[in-house]
Amino acid sequence: MSKRKKTCPNCDEIELTRVARHGFLQERVYPKFGMYPWECGQCRQIFLLKSRGYSYRKAGPRTGSDK
Repeated sequence: MSKRKKTCPNCDEIELTRVARHGFLQERVYPKFGMYPWECGQCRQIFLLKSRGYSYRKAGPRTGSDK
């Protein structure tokens, strides 16, 4: 089973960036369905995908004994 890459529905570009949610639908309704806004790097179209993308958060402080 191969993972499908996210592509722009307008131009099939693979260079996509997650963008902030704006408006009532994007902030209140779409999250309930797992929809996230993305922007194409080539044609600048904003569209919704079910994928959140990668998380770049750093790991929190470790607990336990680290000796």
